[in-house]
Amino acid sequence: MKDVEVEVRRLIYISFNDYQNEWISSEKLIRIWSLDFQWVDSKDAQKLLESLIKTGWLHIEDNRVKPTDPLYSLEIPIGWNPMVRRMIEGVDFIPSGTNSIEEKPLVTTNPVVKSNDVSSFEDDNLSASNDRFADPMIQKISKIRTHIATVSGLEVREIQRRAQRKRNACAPMTLWMALLLVGREQRIDISSFL
Repeated sequence: MKDVEVEVRRLIYISFNDYQNEWISSEKLIRIWSLDFQWVDSKDAQKLLESLIKTGWLHIEDNRVKPTDPLYSLEIPIGWNPMVRRMIEGVDFIPSGTNSIEEKPLVTTNPVVKSNDVSSFEDDNLSASNDRFADPMIQKISKIRTHIATVSGLEVREIQRRAQRKRNACAPMTLWMALLLVGREQRIDISSFL
């Protein structure tokens, strides 16, 4: 599989990981890319959305979008950011069954646990540790965010905004580390995620 196809699959995986098997509004997806993740501005997020729909990566119905292919667990390198310019130019969709990378479909409602792996995070961390560029904590981002929101009473969007501010202030910082710092600032016990 070409690198740019892997990039698109990573973008879709991260964008829809919390919304598996759900349609989400195009406005929400644009907001996620431009405000939550701050990958692009809203104008480029709109262009990216149109490009992914046009090339077949996303399916649109009544202004709601969903990935054409089921979500597959992909290793995400530390500090990964999508190659948005290349994706806006257009990357032709290739169904997942026709490529050569090893993918595992996520068929459960829990986005962290893979369908063929019923064990806890420790097993995920062991399998991910074989790839020195993979960050096993990426799989915990949504749980960390949810935990902080539940305990602190803050909205998830506000937690994400604070984490992004920390990332902007310290460029090499990962999202999960920024979230842990937000939790620490709120005096929340985050030791279970370490």
